[in-house]
Amino acid sequence: MAMTLIQPSASNTTGTPGLWAVVLGALLTAGCNDCPVELVHVDRAGSTEETVAQLAISGMMCEIACVSKVRKELYNVQGVARADIHFDAGNTVDTAYVAYDPALVKPEALIATVQDIGDGLYAVEAAEIVHYAPESLR
Repeated sequence: MAMTLIQPSASNTTGTPGLWAVVLGALLTAGCNDCPVELVHVDRAGSTEETVAQLAISGMMCEIACVSKVRKELYNVQGVARADIHFDAGNTVDTAYVAYDPALVKPEALIATVQDIGDGLYAVEAAEIVHYAPESLR
């Protein structure tokens, strides 16, 4: 992401020196949550019809605090039916399996929910959206 620094003139900095710091800070941190995550869509046979987002998440260091926080925030999203996280302390990337109603929530909202925790503490590295349907519906 290219960034242009704007130098304030002496005439417009009186009374608002902190404003430039706020604007610059917003520009620098906004780039983290705007990082594109490619969504891969896959159709698979399943016993019931459901959509599951498989999110590869980095930054989780423990099961008690990190995994619990990510799971809780995902369950708070309207349309999420289930949020299971497979965590291994030896992994740098762990996987969340989020069953959701695509009529109520988009996968981009699930990604944003994870990446907004702790101002970017966790990053979604990849996302695969799996659409399960019984063979008769395919």
